[in-house]
Amino acid sequence: MHDKSELRENQLLAALPEEALERLQPSMECIVLPPGEILYDFEDELTHIYFPNRNTVVSFLGTTDEHDNVEVGLCGNEGAVGFAGLFGAETTAHQNLVQVPGTGSRLTMAAARDEFRRCGRFQELLMKFAHSLFIQASQTAVCNRLHSDEERLARWLLLSNDRVEFHQLPLPRELLAKLLGRSRAAASLAAGVLERAGLISYNGAELIIVDREKLESAACSCYWVVRRQAAKVLRDLKVRP
Repeated sequence: MHDKSELRENQLLAALPEEALERLQPSMECIVLPPGEILYDFEDELTHIYFPNRNTVVSFLGTTDEHDNVEVGLCGNEGAVGFAGLFGAETTAHQNLVQVPGTGSRLTMAAARDEFRRCGRFQELLMKFAHSLFIQASQTAVCNRLHSDEERLARWLLLSNDRVEFHQLPLPRELLAKLLGRSRAAASLAAGVLERAGLISYNGAELIIVDREKLESAACSCYWVVRRQAAKVLRDLKVRP
């Protein structure tokens, strides 16, 4: 059995009543989430729900029949991965990739479904987060259609930076290309535009946000739409039952 303080690093778990967390705790394990770890690949069976801790970010990637992957959403310790199993899904439609490494916990799907069927706080919190992620994914679709690579990259960097306590992000060029849904050359070109403007520093493996305020000015309005929705969810999480 794990220390509850570890589990409560995730804000969804921290917002649960004590009795709910006690019911879930025997079916949970604390885990390390290394960089580039694939928690779920496309069409994998949903066996667990993952809850990232502080300073950990997981990307949700979509794909095509041509195996072109692009990010459609992300979450940090405000969310969970694999929760579609609570809504009737047996396999995942996305690839869930650890973008910023850290720690977390995972809960067996059987225990999660049992708690979800109680129609209590656990269900309420997961549905609120699912709604928030839906808005993020739909806004990403708008962003991918209407905005430049530089604006989209600025949006993504800000959303990632909101979920960690530092300005340095591990970002290999291959991952950068996936996140933008572009070739490595096009993705590097977008990063170069932001770097020449003095907003970031990028060496092809790690990216440093140099000027957060200017980066906000460079991002499209999609960042603020998603951030406002995330703020609503976080306010709900902080209201303990």
